[in-house]
Amino acid sequence: MFEIIQAAITAGAALALLVLAGITLGGSAVGLAITTPLFVLFSPILVPATIATALLATGFTASGSIGAMAVTIFMWLFKKITRQKFKD
Repeated sequence: MFEIIQAAITAGAALALLVLAGITLGGSAVGLAITTPLFVLFSPILVPATIATALLATGFTASGSIGAMAVTIFMWLFKKITRQKFKD
């Protein structure tokens, strides 16, 4: 009996999520159809701005990743050195 109730609740949740996905897809399509003329009109401004934003985001992400890796390497090295000193 519990499996039937669980299956019914799961099917209802899946149906609700499917309806929400359809509404979101429809809204995205309408929004794209409305804003496409604006994108074409402002493309001389938007394309360089998008390229600059992408480059900045890539730079910040790369610098953060490299910094995190450096901290990780320093922590590993510190643990290795201190473990060897206490073992001797």
